[in-house]
Amino acid sequence: MRPCARGEGVAAIGPSPGFRDLKWLKPVYAGDTIGYVTEVTDKRPSKSRPGWGLLTLLSTGVNQRGEPVISFVSTSFVERRPGKS
Repeated sequence: MRPCARGEGVAAIGPSPGFRDLKWLKPVYAGDTIGYVTEVTDKRPSKSRPGWGLLTLLSTGVNQRGEPVISFVSTSFVERRPGKS
């Protein structure tokens, strides 16, 4: 882990096994500005990769008018903090 300003390590992000529940909620046009919010909805240790865990994330994109335009659920491998079982 690389150290961050608080002295804690910044976890490495690994590969993603994929995503699901992709929803295009409104059309997106050339010139739109899309911002994203990502929320951790679940976490668990990886059975196949010691020292790593799996995060389940809900990501939502909104356009410049604050209208939701996309949402999806993804999973990513994330390096676990030392000493966590």
